[in-house]
Amino acid sequence: MNKTLKFLMIGLVAIISIASCKKEIDFNAGKSNNCQLTTLTTDLGPLGKYTINYFYDASGKISKATSDGQTNTYAYSTNKITATDEDGYVAEIVLENGRAVSSGSDGVIVSGGISYDYTRKYTYNAEGYLVEVKNYLSGVLSSTDVLTYSNGNLVKGVSTDANLGFVSTTTYSYSTELALNTYEIADPLSYHVDYFPGGYYGKQSKNVLVKTSTKTVDSSGDPFTDDVVNYSYQFDAKGNASALTFTQVTNFYPSGGPMTTDTYTAKFNLVYNCK
Repeated sequence: MNKTLKFLMIGLVAIISIASCKKEIDFNAGKSNNCQLTTLTTDLGPLGKYTINYFYDASGKISKATSDGQTNTYAYSTNKITATDEDGYVAEIVLENGRAVSSGSDGVIVSGGISYDYTRKYTYNAEGYLVEVKNYLSGVLSSTDVLTYSNGNLVKGVSTDANLGFVSTTTYSYSTELALNTYEIADPLSYHVDYFPGGYYGKQSKNVLVKTSTKTVDSSGDPFTDDVVNYSYQFDAKGNASALTFTQVTNFYPSGGPMTTDTYTAKFNLVYNCK
């Protein structure tokens, strides 16, 4: 993984590594309460600890993110946003009417010694919610995600692998509290998009995510993995999540062998600047 993607995906490193079918991302500005995330400290257990500092331009858009001596610089135009690290690696989203219609990066996925470009294409419904994501590797369809909403929240995502026929179905549960400045790890869209800060992926789920449940089956319908993630929060006086802990329990069903279970916990501390 190059350093640009480290910044974009750092909060999801644990999920990507442990539940290998999940997707990459960053954080969503969420519903505004005049607060900006300035510092994120993560404890990912065996995957390490990280601190990311975020900087903003005069218009309130993120301009730079730094961590461990590395820097990502964000650039904005009418129809594109890019994040570039000091080695020149670039991740981008393409916009139409302020919403992401595609995203991707060049040569960042390596398998069998071959480097692949990847692209995601996004489709929205008439209400403004993201309802479909098509994932491509070097121009070839790899998988498709279909998203379903109820009462203003994303409640289900179904991801189908175009080659092996694996199907992952994720359901999302919420509290009754309104979500403010939702960070990536607590945003259900983070399972399905290449996330850039600023709310570019349609309407965000309105309530606080408290649980995800994912079941993956193979092309024959036999279980491959299932996992449950529970989220617990501390909130500041403005309603921002100042601390977040998630615990993930994953069951693996290897072919011809017994089921095994892994449990993982990660912790996040978030600092905001509020006007």
